[in-house]
Amino acid sequence: MKTVTIKGSVREKIGTKHAKDLRKKGFVPAVIYGADDNTHIVIDEREFNKIVYTPDVYNVKIDVDGKEYSTIFQDAQFHPVTDNVLHADFLMVQDGKPVKLQMPVKLTGSSIGVRNGGKLAQPMRRVAVKGMIDALPDGIELDITKLRIGQSIKVGTLKIDGVEFLDPESSVMVAVRASRGAVDEDLDGEGGEEGEGDESSEEGEEKKEEASSEE
Repeated sequence: MKTVTIKGSVREKIGTKHAKDLRKKGFVPAVIYGADDNTHIVIDEREFNKIVYTPDVYNVKIDVDGKEYSTIFQDAQFHPVTDNVLHADFLMVQDGKPVKLQMPVKLTGSSIGVRNGGKLAQPMRRVAVKGMIDALPDGIELDITKLRIGQSIKVGTLKIDGVEFLDPESSVMVAVRASRGAVDEDLDGEGGEEGEGDESSEEGEEKKEEASSEE
């Protein structure tokens, strides 16, 4: 998993009025939880551009007045009009303990079903996982190259060492649906064996006709 470092400071006062004052000055109130005591901090709102406005998941190292916390960005509250971050939650990563998070799902390849006119559907943009921070990948990559019309990839098919998938195994992550005018043809020439089988059948019919004429 990728790592990013941001800077913060201990929040000296807690309360709605103090939080509003911080936001006016360009700071975001935040909390680091998961240890014995929660740590209330403030972070320059410009620092959030590294972790909020991206689909990627990071191991966020927060430098709080010289003390470093290893965390996972969990959640944020946004202003309904400006979309600025109002508050953020970070989960502390503790040595020897696995973490749970929502991992982004990334599709690779060009589906044969889509090239045949099918429609690609991705019900799950993220998947819930559990594992040690060092074992977690940047994202879950799904190769959809061989996915034909009517086929799908489910959570139960995913296998990554050190990663436990928490969603139901039957959950469909990506599928190719049929659409009007779609034809399930082999565009990659993988149907050679079927072609040879059809050719053998034709030769057999010819032999049968020759035998009948000799009788």
